[in-house]
Amino acid sequence: MSDWINNITDKIKNLSGLVDSYQKASIIQSLPTVAYVNKAKKMIENRNLDDAEIVLKEALDISDQDSRIYKYLGRIYELRTKFEDAVHYYTISSKINPQDKDIWLRLGMCQLNSKMYNEALNSFERANKITPINTDVQTGWGMTLMKLKKYAMARDKFLAAAKISKYNFTAILLSAIMEVKLCDYDSAEAKLEFLARVAPNESSTYEYANLKLLKADYDAAEKYAKKSIEFNKQMQPAYIILGEIYSRRKDFEQTQKIFQAALDNDLENETLHYEWGKACIRLFEFEKAREHFNAALARDNDYLSVKLAMALLDALNGNFILVDELKEKNGNNVYIQEGMALEKLSEGRVEDAIDMFKKALRTDQSKTYNYLHLARAYQLLNNNYKTKENFEKFIRENPKYLPGFLEYSKWLISISDFADAQRKLRKAEKIDGNNMSVLNLLFYTSYTLAKENVCEYNIKEAISLAQKVKAAGSFEYEAEKLELENILENLQEKS
Repeated sequence: MSDWINNITDKIKNLSGLVDSYQKASIIQSLPTVAYVNKAKKMIENRNLDDAEIVLKEALDISDQDSRIYKYLGRIYELRTKFEDAVHYYTISSKINPQDKDIWLRLGMCQLNSKMYNEALNSFERANKITPINTDVQTGWGMTLMKLKKYAMARDKFLAAAKISKYNFTAILLSAIMEVKLCDYDSAEAKLEFLARVAPNESSTYEYANLKLLKADYDAAEKYAKKSIEFNKQMQPAYIILGEIYSRRKDFEQTQKIFQAALDNDLENETLHYEWGKACIRLFEFEKAREHFNAALARDNDYLSVKLAMALLDALNGNFILVDELKEKNGNNVYIQEGMALEKLSEGRVEDAIDMFKKALRTDQSKTYNYLHLARAYQLLNNNYKTKENFEKFIRENPKYLPGFLEYSKWLISISDFADAQRKLRKAEKIDGNNMSVLNLLFYTSYTLAKENVCEYNIKEAISLAQKVKAAGSFEYEAEKLELENILENLQEKS
């Protein structure tokens, strides 16, 4: 009997051991991880990330096969903006539980932020299979395609996201940005006008300002760029848009003021100086442009865009070393095209220079200084019609640029078109009524025209102008003034 009892007792002991062993291996044993995960989840919601990480790593000691542990570790690193680490944990979670409705979206977004664009595409495709009508999935998918410069496909995803949720203003904004990239300005404007009215913020108003700038509606662009800054004084791109607007308007004072405002708001970096330098080129302030380009290079010596612009400044001074260094790989850049044209002109290859100046204008029609270059080139070919045509285009686009009027007037005098020269000099006088070169040439044209059409009124007007110039400073035509006075005296004696 005792042996029988002992056998039963041993079997019970063995069974107890098997139960203990089963409990250790059983999924029931993982139940405590739920408490850990829930505790960590609340900590994450309260942004107590360090303690949440400790709790989750303790949970790993209990079970390393709970997808939620890795999921929330990924969330912690995502919130810390350590996206590559987040990708690591989200990937493990997705392998354990690939049917999780959230994991592929979160993994895709972190891959996107880690510039793992092809991997992100795969994650968003997987997310779409699990939750096919999800506005966030479509938005993330579109953002990845946008990074890959697949703008049409990206726009379609953003439009799909906006259809799923009409309150997904981010998707609406991004679809508008894609339409701008695709030059579908009317469709983009409809969306941006809607956002500016319904959900205005620094981003939507900036993008609307950018679209208006592209459409050369400078007043509207200025309005929305200013609104963007009102929303966020740190919105550097809005300052840059205003700088471009004012420089295109040839308003030097306002251009300097807005870029200085960006500096005052601690927005100084190489991009700001680069854009400031570009604005100075538009204003023909070439030395100031060089100062800002040097400031940009001091912050980033490999800034290619700055070097391309510097190549033009060097070329304007007859130095083509940088142009020659950069032209092979950057022949489509407008500054390099201008520099190459100047180099050809210096070599006497006038026709080739003209073709290159025209190419630069096709690349960027806002680079209106090329009309002045073209006028100079056509002078070398003695093509008066084309010279005049390009001078006219230049002063139309640059109505406040005194040297342009002065150069045009001198050329008109050289071909004996004194009447037109006088008209141009009168416009120049309105820009700067104290410029002695303008005033002297204005007298000379008046003197010549008075001699061609002798009458007392014309001669008196020319003499009066001579007296004004003489009183203002250095008068260069004393002999001509005396000649007119003699003619006037003879006229009066005859009468």
